[in-house]
Amino acid sequence: MLEMFILGLMTPIITICFLFCKYYFFRIYVVSLERKLWANIIFYFFLSTFYFVVGSFNYFYLEIVCFQYVVGITAFFLDGRIRGYIAFALMPPVLTVVELVNGVYSAATIRYIFLIMLGSIAFCELINFLTDIDLFSKYAASLVVISIASPVLIGAQWKNVPQTCEQVYIPILIGSIIIVGFVYGYSAALQRKEVQILELRYEATYDGLTDLQNYDSFSNYVTENDTEKPQVHVVVMLDIDNFKQINDTFGHLEGNNVIKFFAASLKIFFNKNCPKNVEIYRFGGEEFCILFKDQNIGDCFDLMLRFQEELASKTFLTDKRQAVDITFSGGVAEANEFDEIDKAVKAADMALYLAKKTGRAKIVCPDCEI
Repeated sequence: MLEMFILGLMTPIITICFLFCKYYFFRIYVVSLERKLWANIIFYFFLSTFYFVVGSFNYFYLEIVCFQYVVGITAFFLDGRIRGYIAFALMPPVLTVVELVNGVYSAATIRYIFLIMLGSIAFCELINFLTDIDLFSKYAASLVVISIASPVLIGAQWKNVPQTCEQVYIPILIGSIIIVGFVYGYSAALQRKEVQILELRYEATYDGLTDLQNYDSFSNYVTENDTEKPQVHVVVMLDIDNFKQINDTFGHLEGNNVIKFFAASLKIFFNKNCPKNVEIYRFGGEEFCILFKDQNIGDCFDLMLRFQEELASKTFLTDKRQAVDITFSGGVAEANEFDEIDKAVKAADMALYLAKKTGRAKIVCPDCEI
């Protein structure tokens, strides 16, 4: 009964408490420390303390070592190989301290624990090569197999601990299942939370109609000054011509379809002709902004003329199969310094206004050599 209670419940609960601290407290608070060295020192100090407490607890009551590599297995599959290797490697020296404190040090036992450590790492590496099994199944299989296969008595024999399946291995199996269940539940909850965060972040930075980045995303880029960001930017402001007339003639739903058609045409063209160093934003309504990074203003102007020609070759069809020619007006301006992007937006807006005032369906670039 004592073995069932300790191996099947107490040790798993202690292990779960540490894992919770590891993936909640440490991830939120300790990892946020500016000096990563201190974060690692604090984490591995607490990990060593955990190993010592669990090792001493199991030895005092059962003279057996079990669940010693749960953290190593968890780190290997969920945090990466390096973190897993370090967690594995800490166990033999900590168990050496446990034996010394209890006055039962045995070099043979420590060598055996070290070999078990190497075997556990090898098992994790081998099962990790199986491509048809998902990551969590690999983790669960490794934890259960290693937890059952690696328990060793401190010493060369089991001494007073019965080796019957009911008293040792079944409780370890139950405890392993409890740990796997907790990790699965917590990982699933964490994954759902991360998905929700990504969805909220997407909604905050992308336009729902066109799937383009929105004005807030552009504003964040401009205000978050980063020394690694390009300094030279070319800003192109675009506006769909006669959009109010389209809405009045065909309705606002068709107006939205026109916006989606125009946005899709922009994405297709720039993915094909300029996939790097260009961002497309929808500022609102029928107004769009294209931001080129570290590119010559003349080349950007030529690209916009090519896009104008390509768009002219397309015809938008309404739900009633009515053909509508979509044209746009544009203004181009350059920012030679990062903090001049706002000024370039205003200059491009003025050029756009000039394009509309002088007949629409044209692109104006005052600073281009034509």
